Amino acid sequence: MFAMLATMKLNINNRGNGACPLCLYACNCVLHRKLRLAVDTAEEAFNGNPDDEIQLVIYTCPYFKEH
Repeated sequence: MFAMLATMKLNINNRGNGACPLCLYACNCVLHRKLRLAVDTAEEAFNGNPDDEIQLVIYTCPYFKEH
C-alpha cells in the first residue's frame, strides 16, 4: 500500500466534506505538512510518477479545532 501511495501526488480536499474546512488550522496544518512530506519522500525513493494523484478527505483529526 505504501509503495502505491508513494507514486501519487497528494491532494487533501479542503473544500469538500470532512473536518478540514471547519478547522482553525486548515491553512497551516501540521498533519497536512507531515502527509505531504511523507509522500514526497517516498515518491523520490520509489521513483513515482508525479502526474498521478490521490485525494484525501480527513473526517477526524487529533489537531482539529473548530473556528
